[in-house]
Amino acid sequence: MHDNTTSSYSPRHWEEAELNQELDRMVELAWEPGWAPAALGALIRLCAAMRQNTQDWMRVRHLLRSHPTMRRLMREDPLVFHTSRPLAVRLDLLLGHPAAQPLLDDTSRAGRDLFAVTRTLPWANALRDRHALLARMVDAVAADVPDASILTLGAGHLREAGEVTRLGRIGRWVVLEEDPEQRQALRQGLPQGLSLQMLRCSLRSFARRSYGRGCFDLICIPRPPLFWTPSATAELVGAAFRVLRPGGRLLLCAPGAPVPEAAWIDAYLERTPRWTTQREMESLLAMVEPEECASRQVFPSVDGHMMQAILRRRT
Repeated sequence: MHDNTTSSYSPRHWEEAELNQELDRMVELAWEPGWAPAALGALIRLCAAMRQNTQDWMRVRHLLRSHPTMRRLMREDPLVFHTSRPLAVRLDLLLGHPAAQPLLDDTSRAGRDLFAVTRTLPWANALRDRHALLARMVDAVAADVPDASILTLGAGHLREAGEVTRLGRIGRWVVLEEDPEQRQALRQGLPQGLSLQMLRCSLRSFARRSYGRGCFDLICIPRPPLFWTPSATAELVGAAFRVLRPGGRLLLCAPGAPVPEAAWIDAYLERTPRWTTQREMESLLAMVEPEECASRQVFPSVDGHMMQAILRRRT
């Protein structure tokens, strides 16, 4: 068997035939019992080196995606196989939520081995950490404010509600989720005793014509909306801040520093997060008037792969 430790991805030009040979080698490696982690690690390193050292990443990405046996192998991983599904569905996979179990049925041994690795990659860990932060923020506000009013914009499946321990102290939880399929999954997956109010508008409509002032104690924006410009996201954040009650908090999360597997995500998950610097995160808060803020914190997560902003309205 080829010794995986001998592979070296130093800066140089890769011819198409040479790249195909290397991918063939990795595929053979991955089908051996227990070797999927080594093969996936080698592929992640190869993708990273090629993206860094090529002037035509789009062409190389096409070669990576179109290699027939590697494509087949990657699609054994349920995370890759279901990459066209909504973000909330893939998050269910990474959270190990029971609703995702049907997506794992009939997964091959190689697919299970690969998924055991992909669900522990840094970006998957960052998404789980964000999920935990959302739940902790709701718990903290519910502990401080009787009958707290919560608003989540771009709620997805709102799985963080299942981790909240103080649901009984929440007066109302309002959500805005544009996708009908995700709204249905959200309703079906609510914790017992929690009732939601769903806004029947788009995020763009909310940004233009938001609620009246002073309605919510906590507003969560788990991620910037897909395909929005930074200026449009800043308008949404500004509109959300204006409907906070005095002393209310706004939490915004966004992808932070690129993860080591970023090029692999681009090649095989086909949806690259928009990585955000601290300065770029600050720009998303541009529509919030500084004199209206009692406090304003912008900081990375411990691993640096998620940027977070917590703003508090003056009392």
